[in-house]
Amino acid sequence: MALRTIVIGGSNTVMQPGYWPSLLTRMAQRGLPLEVVADLSVGGTTSGFGLFQLKANAHHLAEADVLIIEYALNDAFVYGDERRPFRHWARFYEGIIRYALAQNPGLRIVTLIFGARGASYVSAVPAIDAGMHYISEWYETSVVNVSRHLMRRFGREVVSDPTFYSDLGHYARPVATTIVADIVADDLERILATTARPRALPLPIDVQHFADAKVLDAKTLIEAHGVPARNYSNRRFSATTADLGGYSLNLKFEKGRPLALAYVCASDISALEITTPGGTVEAAMLKGGVRDGFFKFLLSMLSCDFLYPGPALLQEPAAFSCSFQVAQGVPATSRHVPKDNVAHGEFDPTADRVMPLLGMLYTGTLKACAVEPVADARPQPAAATERIEAPSN
Repeated sequence: MALRTIVIGGSNTVMQPGYWPSLLTRMAQRGLPLEVVADLSVGGTTSGFGLFQLKANAHHLAEADVLIIEYALNDAFVYGDERRPFRHWARFYEGIIRYALAQNPGLRIVTLIFGARGASYVSAVPAIDAGMHYISEWYETSVVNVSRHLMRRFGREVVSDPTFYSDLGHYARPVATTIVADIVADDLERILATTARPRALPLPIDVQHFADAKVLDAKTLIEAHGVPARNYSNRRFSATTADLGGYSLNLKFEKGRPLALAYVCASDISALEITTPGGTVEAAMLKGGVRDGFFKFLLSMLSCDFLYPGPALLQEPAAFSCSFQVAQGVPATSRHVPKDNVAHGEFDPTADRVMPLLGMLYTGTLKACAVEPVADARPQPAAATERIEAPSN
């Protein structure tokens, strides 16, 4: 019987052809077919987006047999080895596992660990990989460490060779992706051959894990607050967003704050102005692949880590307020360009204001949510005047 499967991950899982379609073929050949009931993987995203996806599609979890997670490569790129970002990341990853098991205690969770070309695993202990092993062992879930398999089987020379990758973060097709699919299939066959065993949740590793994070979704903004809808679709994705382009979203939290914004990046997206008690920041929302015309649009996520510098990243306040609106091009505003985004061009006051939100992931309790129109600062055409000519004598 086919195993009902949910997959969350980054672009290596999205890639067609890639390891994922090869893995599905191999598992079917081995008598353990995976029936994909929800493919929630999105390129260029991290565990924070994975948690958002599971929360936004919670109905799939109760009926699933298997959850596959593939974020190690992207998580390592964004969070690296520094202590505070690492612990913040661990709250996301523990949140995914703890939330999924709370919804379905018999769910078999398998994390795949991929590594970028020249990543730290080639010569040192990789922090994100080690953290995934530790948290997975704590919750008695499984890990397929592809990076370790590759190192042991082929050595540093092969996994560091440019021909093994199509670029810094993707295995080359078809040889490397086929090798990866075989490695995953071997371990997955062993893991799934065991009987599923529902189990009680253990004590959390970090009491401030994000398993209880909540989602403010586009549907709520559209139906309850009157934000206009904007639709996007291609052969893989279909999304209805709340276009915040002409509005300000004002929020108040108790014992919590925003973790991340999910959005659709299209070529006309504006920069986002975020105001918190610490000041105002203009965040770049544009992806290089969209700017350069390789993609019509991309599902994306803006992590809010940069709003909480230093020790504040790990210390949630008793109360927090913030607002979000399209940037107005104020020169004195500080600017933030996430690692996987690119800066917007010169501010154009005549351009349309577009900010297509899929939703927000946040902690604590949302005590107030207000949406207010923002005055249109774009130059307006002069009002037409009627010309009346004097009658001739």
